[in-house]
Amino acid sequence: MNPFHYSPHFCKGGVALTLMAGIFLSPITALAAPDFTTAEKRALLEYTRSCLTAQLAGAASPPLPPGFATRQQRNCFVTFFIGRRVFACFGGFVPRRGNLAAEISENIRLALKNDTRARTVNLQTAAEAGVQITFPLGQPQRVDGYQSIDPVREGMFVESPHGGVAFVPGEALTASWAFREALRRLGERNPAAVTVYRFKAEAVSTRGMNLKTH
Repeated sequence: MNPFHYSPHFCKGGVALTLMAGIFLSPITALAAPDFTTAEKRALLEYTRSCLTAQLAGAASPPLPPGFATRQQRNCFVTFFIGRRVFACFGGFVPRRGNLAAEISENIRLALKNDTRARTVNLQTAAEAGVQITFPLGQPQRVDGYQSIDPVREGMFVESPHGGVAFVPGEALTASWAFREALRRLGERNPAAVTVYRFKAEAVSTRGMNLKTH
């Protein structure tokens, strides 16, 4: 597990994702943890950052990473951060594109469109950005309450009749904070009106990779 070690935020206006209610009615195949080599991780993270730069500049998409990223379909969350501050994130539990490279590019497009913090990002920010790609493993499991979730090792998904908010493992310091923040983002005042799920995930991150910035 490679959790975040910075102040919690969430995608689509933090490191969280708004999803349509009822998404879990369709079965999701359990996925094994991604088995990338160090070189593949490096290539994937560099590609992700290059996608951000290209989309900000209105330029052509960067060259695709090695074939492993185009041979497999995979859902993920993509997060960009400076130090301990997240400035863009988006992702999901079900793939929207035919391969991982396309999924990453689409998540970046949606982060720039939907994450309000991304409105201030520029090319310099992108060049200095840290990158994390988080891979949910299988389908989130419903729990009776957020108190049973360990936010360091497990992700949390909070679903209301109108959508949902997800926190990847390690993103929130406490489960109670994540739950309160999810209610706030969902505009839900009644805690009994939401359903809480836990999920497992693995991540690939620039933290500790010593990747050269552009």
